[in-house]
Amino acid sequence: MSTPSLPNRSWRSPRSIAWLALGITLSAIGVVLIARAIEPERLARALAGMEGGWVGVAIIITLATYFARERRWLVLLRPLAFHHTAVLRALLTGQLLNLLLPIRMGDVVRSILVGREPGGSFARVFGSVLIEKAWDWLALCMLVFIVAWAAPLPDWFLTPARSIGLLAALILSVFLAAAIIPERWISRGLIRLERALAGLPAGWRSFTLNNLQRLLDSLTVLRRRDTMMGAAVWTALIWGLSVVINYTVQRAFGIDSWAAAVMLLAVLMIGIALPPSIAALGVFEGLTMLTLGIFEIPLETALAIGLVLHLVAVAPLISSTAVLWLLSGRQRQVSRP
Repeated sequence: MSTPSLPNRSWRSPRSIAWLALGITLSAIGVVLIARAIEPERLARALAGMEGGWVGVAIIITLATYFARERRWLVLLRPLAFHHTAVLRALLTGQLLNLLLPIRMGDVVRSILVGREPGGSFARVFGSVLIEKAWDWLALCMLVFIVAWAAPLPDWFLTPARSIGLLAALILSVFLAAAIIPERWISRGLIRLERALAGLPAGWRSFTLNNLQRLLDSLTVLRRRDTMMGAAVWTALIWGLSVVINYTVQRAFGIDSWAAAVMLLAVLMIGIALPPSIAALGVFEGLTMLTLGIFEIPLETALAIGLVLHLVAVAPLISSTAVLWLLSGRQRQVSRP
């Protein structure tokens, strides 16, 4: 069984270098604009008044979201079965790459890592990742509806909110189509495709058809009610915990507002996913200041919340990923004769 590997030129191509340069530029611009907008003395006072206990709770909940995401991915991978540690390691590695690099290859990398496990294939695993992303976009759409109900949406958020609604409708249409299309139609389509590709070399034709079949196999989970219910429950838990993380960090600075926590999550999920940046530096903090400003929270306090929240998102992820890879290396050393 062959699994695709990342081409060497993908990291060094002019397009990748340009994307990286754009990410560095956007982060630098964000940092400069923030530095000009705040008063350092007020920021220092806000950070000095932080209650560390709330931040500790936020870190614990952040770690819990890793296991919730791993459980959801295992549900979407059914009937394939993988070692939980391997799935969690691949998941966190992908999240870390997506966070730190403007070239968002994390989901491809984690699909390759799990696809190399016994019984796995890249196409089948990558299909589960696509379904996972679809669930997250649906959850984000629901979050936007909640935000619209809880507080008036600012003008700068209306266009992304409408786009999320259209995307959610498209995802629901795909889910419905995958659930009701008879499997015999899919089989007939593959047979016709095989005939259409008859002119290609046998190796290319076999590679294309086998990986397409595996990708379609990943969509069979959409026909299983128990799998869909499991994915829905884990998705709700993941996003609910994410709101709680925002709330606990806000409480560390004396801000008690669930509406602000919900809106902040929606804005950050949309905002840091679109523009390339290095670890979302500058972008993350700027969006936090912009969002919390709606709730009349001072700029320096909002920036302090953004800095700590960003640290809560990054530090546990880096440390957990490093620990899992170190344990994996030791296990390989022990298993060698």
